[in-house]
Amino acid sequence: MHFSVDKRPTLSRTEAKQNYNQFATTSHAGGKDATSGYGGPAIRVLLSMASLKNSPHSSSPPKAVLDYGCGQGKLAELVLQDESLNVKKWVCIDQSPNMVHKAKERLHKFGNVVEVHHLESGEPLDAVLSDQLQIVQPQSMDLFISTYCLDLMSETDMHSTLTLAEHALKLSDIRKYYLGIS
Repeated sequence: MHFSVDKRPTLSRTEAKQNYNQFATTSHAGGKDATSGYGGPAIRVLLSMASLKNSPHSSSPPKAVLDYGCGQGKLAELVLQDESLNVKKWVCIDQSPNMVHKAKERLHKFGNVVEVHHLESGEPLDAVLSDQLQIVQPQSMDLFISTYCLDLMSETDMHSTLTLAEHALKLSDIRKYYLGIS
């Protein structure tokens, strides 16, 4: 017998991929999450808490960021436009090939600072544990960000995503785990 207290509607990996492929194709109307009246204030608070912008929390901003569920790369673009932040590496991961394509188009101007990866399997842990894929080296990231993703995931995928964060983050930065908006 399987028992779950989580009764909220979620998307399967296949449904998520289909929906986000469609969003990328139609450039969905709500696509200004990082700057809109809805998403803008939340994004500003997230960036402040992550010590990326105007933050009283830290004098040392993160240099290596893992952006899980990066979508079209709008958050990465918003942050990387500010050269004073001195981010050295921003790794984007998404399971939608259309979103990955859009993110690569948007972020190519940042050169080697940005890597954009398609996680075809949809299994978050493949990004750090798969011998064939290994997008992220264990304990190599200063910050893990996931915006507008966790609330759509099953409990299993949520757990895998947070385990990915645990594996990817440097031990000294484990406090910066779950910076995300859902």
